[in-house]
Amino acid sequence: MEQDIDATLHAIWEANRLLRDEGERMAASVGQTHARRMVLQTAGSGATVPDIARRLRLQRQSVQRVADQLVEEGFACYQDNPRHRRSKRLLTTPAGDDVLGRLADVHDDWIREIGELVPSAPWGDMRRGLEALVDALKTKKPETQNE
Repeated sequence: MEQDIDATLHAIWEANRLLRDEGERMAASVGQTHARRMVLQTAGSGATVPDIARRLRLQRQSVQRVADQLVEEGFACYQDNPRHRRSKRLLTTPAGDDVLGRLADVHDDWIREIGELVPSAPWGDMRRGLEALVDALKTKKPETQNE
């Protein structure tokens, strides 16, 4: 059983690497990077940079740099936040919404292609298995180094 678990986890890591590469390719097809895409998608109709960083599990400073670039290039804008004086909300602009719409089209085409390449894959079973793995990893307590 341990060998199956190990082999499965390695397959997941490899799939993750390939998925990240594909995310970069899709974002590049509309002149963006995967990081910019993720910040735009997460900002949507309004979120603070710290909120976006928490959701994406990234450093606030790196999200701030990407957000500032998106604002400078007209894909997003800052708006006052009624709940916090200093932490403005980042929102997509019409240009940002256009990019996200084009990305959604590219993504939908890619999903159809994957479905055609692997039509017999047990997608529902895989999803449920990965969800169970995620739940287990979230509840697993890290071992301390001094034990």
